[in-house]
Amino acid sequence: MAKIRSKRSKFSSVFVPIVTVVLLLAALEVLKYLDGSKVLKMSDMLKKVVDVISLMLAIWLSISIFLRLTKKSLFKIFIEPEERIFYSKLYSWSLYTIGFLFILSKLGVSLGNITLFAGLLATGLAFAIRDVLLSFFGWMILLRKKPFRIGDYIRIGDDEGKVLHIGTFYVRIDRAENSGDDFTQVPNRYFMEKSIEVIGKTTIFDNIKFPLSALPENCAVLIEDLKKQIAPLTDHEMLMQIYTDVRDEKLLLVVELELELERRQTFRSKVVEAVYNKFKEVLVFDN
Repeated sequence: MAKIRSKRSKFSSVFVPIVTVVLLLAALEVLKYLDGSKVLKMSDMLKKVVDVISLMLAIWLSISIFLRLTKKSLFKIFIEPEERIFYSKLYSWSLYTIGFLFILSKLGVSLGNITLFAGLLATGLAFAIRDVLLSFFGWMILLRKKPFRIGDYIRIGDDEGKVLHIGTFYVRIDRAENSGDDFTQVPNRYFMEKSIEVIGKTTIFDNIKFPLSALPENCAVLIEDLKKQIAPLTDHEMLMQIYTDVRDEKLLLVVELELELERRQTFRSKVVEAVYNKFKEVLVFDN
């Protein structure tokens, strides 16, 4: 159901703007026709505005349709999704830039003025949208250096989840992929400021620490019973260790295991329940 909704939203995000632009172009052409037929009288200034808007909409529509027809076929040569994203974006921006320069040339703007305007605009934008630019450059670094891939399970700061999409300004991650349309968007600039922990793609080596007030007399027996109780919950090939340890002057019971990412929360819950049933008399929880 989530995939169907995603396809519908993607279709509407492409189809609706194109239909809207076509309708606007049709309305502007009707205005021109009425003016030519003397039914409607437009001033010279209004005619120029209508012509400029028509030109802009026509170029945008032509480029958008051309991109829709060519983008997928052109970038099939790139096997990795990160490569396809990077080069398809460059392709799109190049075409829109050419269209923008064509519009300026039609308006009578010289190449020197275009260069001056671009320089002033770039200087002003560099200060006004610093965070946006950092996210953009972060996007380029993520796609070229590939510290992680689409499909990897990562942790950055307090956020963790499976990488669903590497966007121009945000990386979309999802802690529970099958739980619906909820996800987290992390600005790309954070990946240049914080350490990235790549946990895995399908499995994760996890550990759960339980503080103990003391060691029970039959600790070894309880640990063996706990292993037998936890083992059926997971694949027999996965790694699992249960042992006692002292860290920061605290007595701990540590459960280390390899588990599937999609079952992580369910499995951890069952482990906590099993440990509590075996060691509840010596477990310590801070209030």
